[in-house]
Amino acid sequence: MKPFVYLRDFVDLIFPPSCLACEQKLFRPERHICLACKADLPRTDFEKYQDNPVFRRFIGRFPLRYAGAWLHFQKAGKVQKLMHAFKYRDQEKLAYFLGGQLAREWRDSPLLASPDVIVPVPLHPRKQRKRGYNQAQAIAEGLSAELSKPLVLDQLRRVRYRNSQTKERRFNRWQQVNSVFQLKDPAKLAGLHILLVDDVITTGATLEACLQVLAQAPESRFSVLTLAHA
Repeated sequence: MKPFVYLRDFVDLIFPPSCLACEQKLFRPERHICLACKADLPRTDFEKYQDNPVFRRFIGRFPLRYAGAWLHFQKAGKVQKLMHAFKYRDQEKLAYFLGGQLAREWRDSPLLASPDVIVPVPLHPRKQRKRGYNQAQAIAEGLSAELSKPLVLDQLRRVRYRNSQTKERRFNRWQQVNSVFQLKDPAKLAGLHILLVDDVITTGATLEACLQVLAQAPESRFSVLTLAHA
């Protein structure tokens, strides 16, 4: 057994970790969330059919191969608590863990089997420095590790800083994110099926803005996946 495992066990004995969804004590081999909460997460089952609510949000807006979200976002529910933890409580490992769990549950879905590369929605460098990480990237890293699909981090960039858009209406949000993103070298993604990943979809404005920029890559195809949808 490696020394860090002994250290982790000692720390867990003195300061028992708690479930980030229900705050109950975790027991081994539970990590981040307890088995009861993991089983109780409100899954969408969108991997079972292409014509799902997330896919329909992009009809007439952008041509996608597949689109989906793993969980339903419910106000004051478990998913909101988990997302609050990895966005505002420095729980980057939780986002990675959830990305891996999503990959394991959706492994046989065409949405995960078809893409060639995974691209997370980027944060502006200033916001990423402030937070310390990009939660969409952490989710994408969990997916990439589980699926053995390459992660592309150096092409899609956010070049304009924007404050939180959570309470913005759809058209206002589209105006806010339009021209916010740039693609460094479209030729690098030419001909690839790109899976664009984010933590949550609300109006879809941010994802659509990313897709419009990624479409500069010649002969590429696109799919969208988020951890949750609201």
